[in-house]
Amino acid sequence: MDAAFIGYLVGFSGFLLAFLWASYAHVRLTRIERATRDLDWQQVSEIGLDVQKLKKSSQKWQNNENAQVKVSQKELLEQAMLERAMQQQQHKPLKVVEY
Repeated sequence: MDAAFIGYLVGFSGFLLAFLWASYAHVRLTRIERATRDLDWQQVSEIGLDVQKLKKSSQKWQNNENAQVKVSQKELLEQAMLERAMQQQQHKPLKVVEY
């Protein structure tokens, strides 16, 4: 085999690979174009706005839920600390202080 033949073979293989890749991309773009040809873009825009509004309200709801959980955890902790302090006071004997 001649070195020039190998060079031509590699070059042709590269060309063929690039041509196949470009053909595949063309087919995909044609499919996308066909699928979106009859699409009402005004409705798509309105749906996008609706999705944004839903996402924003969902985030607000989640933030409110997190705040409520945080407050209830704080209240439970304060109640537990108060109960513990009361129990410790009940179990401590009174100290007699003499003057």
